[in-house]
Amino acid sequence: METTYSRTKFEGYKYRFTVQFTTDREYPSNIDIYSNSDNYKDLEDFINSRKSEKVKSFYIVNRATKEYDEMCAVLIEETLSNL
Repeated sequence: METTYSRTKFEGYKYRFTVQFTTDREYPSNIDIYSNSDNYKDLEDFINSRKSEKVKSFYIVNRATKEYDEMCAVLIEETLSNL
């Protein structure tokens, strides 16, 4: 199976990585990257091959599974519906 990365959810994604980018701006930027692979090294290689020269550094802050995200969404909906 080919590894896929996307900034949006796609059919077959299994993981969501939050990646923090440091650039010449005052504050870092966080971007969610969705993938069907949980391999940190492959993601780092992918980012290194695509990043612009403006990116000074990046750090993978978090990795979550699709199931975890779905359970969190249910919990939030239940909490908000009880207000």
